[in-house]
Amino acid sequence: MFRKVFFSDVRDIGNRQVQDDIALSLGLSKTAIHSLIDNGKAYAELELDRLEAKAYKVPGSPTLVLNDARQMLFGNVGYRIIEANVRELLANPDQGEAAWC
Repeated sequence: MFRKVFFSDVRDIGNRQVQDDIALSLGLSKTAIHSLIDNGKAYAELELDRLEAKAYKVPGSPTLVLNDARQMLFGNVGYRIIEANVRELLANPDQGEAAWC
């Protein structure tokens, strides 16, 4: 939604009022969101994501990390590639087994 508002509606998504408008359009509680930002929980979760990306050596966005980081699909990956990888993991859920994708 933020990308659409930025690119299509040409609005400043860094502006908190624009963010609030987006949240309200999605049926989200502006009060709950502000609380998470103001008490630092939102920033703490963002930092945990950053640390996990660093630990998994995620090269950038978007990256799909699968199979306990044994597989990574980075960049503009087609849906058929994603589907094949997910199907392979579902067909062979045993930990440590090599995937054929």
